Amino acid sequence: MEQARNKDQKCPVVILLDTSGSMSGKPIDELNKALIQIKEDILNDTMLSNRLEVGIVAFDDDARVERPIDLISPDTDLPILNIGGVTNLVAGMNKAIELVTDRKNFYKTNGEQYYRPFIVLFTDGAPTNTPEEIEQLDQTIQQLSDEKRFIFLPFGVDGADMQLLAKIAAQTADERLKNTGTAFAMKDVSKFAEVFQFVSASISGIMEKGGTQAVQLPPSVATPITFDLST
Repeated sequence: MEQARNKDQKCPVVILLDTSGSMSGKPIDELNKALIQIKEDILNDTMLSNRLEVGIVAFDDDARVERPIDLISPDTDLPILNIGGVTNLVAGMNKAIELVTDRKNFYKTNGEQYYRPFIVLFTDGAPTNTPEEIEQLDQTIQQLSDEKRFIFLPFGVDGADMQLLAKIAAQTADERLKNTGTAFAMKDVSKFAEVFQFVSASISGIMEKGGTQAVQLPPSVATPITFDLST
């Protein structure tokens, strides 16, 4: 249910979660624990609880909205994720983009200011989509990122196709010149909540410093890996 609106400038974040069969056991348990921690962290920060709007999209055989984008309140019930199926990353990313686009239209209709949205991906496997589908997704992400429609942060845990994640990550001008891409490799599945703490801190920095504040990702949580995409 839509929460009561305040007048603060909002920042929408979609957490895009791989719930395919390979996430069974500890990975899905850690994700569900992380969602509880994310709620607590947001409620403990007055600025984030008033400005940070969180949506959750899960994907396996298909994509589904587990939580529409909205503020987190003490009454918020975050979903309990279940696993099953293959890794339809394209469906998941397209659903996340759709959710972000719809929310931006909501802000515009209601005359609300907003910060550039974030899409934060967690996956532990290789997509089961065709190369043609991946190529189309890559082109879409690059175009929309160039247009500043959203900030995309892909994180992979053990088993993830990190080179593919680097390919679909939004490339900087320098990376395009060198034909490289960068994705984030997580140390282990227990670091999900810490990754979101980094994302929240980055958003807080943007809100407090007008978009100029840089936050370092602790190496103990995840490390950026750059790949040569020409091979």
